[in-house]
Amino acid sequence: MTLSELYRKARSDFRNAEIDSPQYDAMCLIEHFFGVNRAELVVKGDKSPKAEIEAEFLTAVEKRSSGYPLQYILGEWTFMDIPFFVGEGVLIPRDDTEILVRETIKRVRGVENPKIIDLCSGTGAVAIALAKAYPKAEILAVELSDKAFSYLKENIKRNACENIKAIKDDIFRLYEEFSDSGFDAVLSNPPYIKTDIIATLAKEVQHEPKLALDGGKDGMIFYNSIIENWKGKVKRNGFIGVEIGEDLTNEIVKLFKENNFEDVYVLKDMAGLDRAVFGTVH
Repeated sequence: MTLSELYRKARSDFRNAEIDSPQYDAMCLIEHFFGVNRAELVVKGDKSPKAEIEAEFLTAVEKRSSGYPLQYILGEWTFMDIPFFVGEGVLIPRDDTEILVRETIKRVRGVENPKIIDLCSGTGAVAIALAKAYPKAEILAVELSDKAFSYLKENIKRNACENIKAIKDDIFRLYEEFSDSGFDAVLSNPPYIKTDIIATLAKEVQHEPKLALDGGKDGMIFYNSIIENWKGKVKRNGFIGVEIGEDLTNEIVKLFKENNFEDVYVLKDMAGLDRAVFGTVH
């Protein structure tokens, strides 16, 4: 088949499989496997690729049609214009998380050499985006999963973030190792999907690690630990910021207030849904 025919086949297969963005996904795979972008496809569309590369492309189209994430096929995904190495075993960075990062960038502006810890770091999207914004910041990125930790370390290396230290540990106990109130910010995009809801999520999400999704029966298990146990590790006038599921807003705001945080507020994402909560330690 020619490149144009391969593109049309992928687009058609994705439409039939009810993939949300069939044209975009088809073009991403064309560019990934054949090195041809949309403009070049117009000129080179009548060319036929090597048989072995065509076979790899068609296998990828079949996988994507089954609901396998595009990001895992590509092996890389961009968050805040930063490339991240991704694959099976690590949560895919999402645009929704930008609100957590951008608010933190605003809040630590003016703090000299801020000290920040990113809990449940995954690919390192939050930590690395902050390290790029504040090269003099001291950032710790904590991840428990073996697979996710390997992606975290690789992404730190690929993005040359020498101001990030990766820590493989459990956030439910790690706080005990920090004796003083040394952090300007404690951040997390933790697992927050209620256990019984996970099986109802989109096919693509089903391929992502359950460890990165499962927030327990009520979705609150990680928030309880972060807000209650890590508060004492935050400097005066420092803060905790967490990404949330919009169905948990009231419970999380209540938890912040019960733990005597001040200036507690909710931020919405680009879709107008509650997406982050911040609280200040005084």
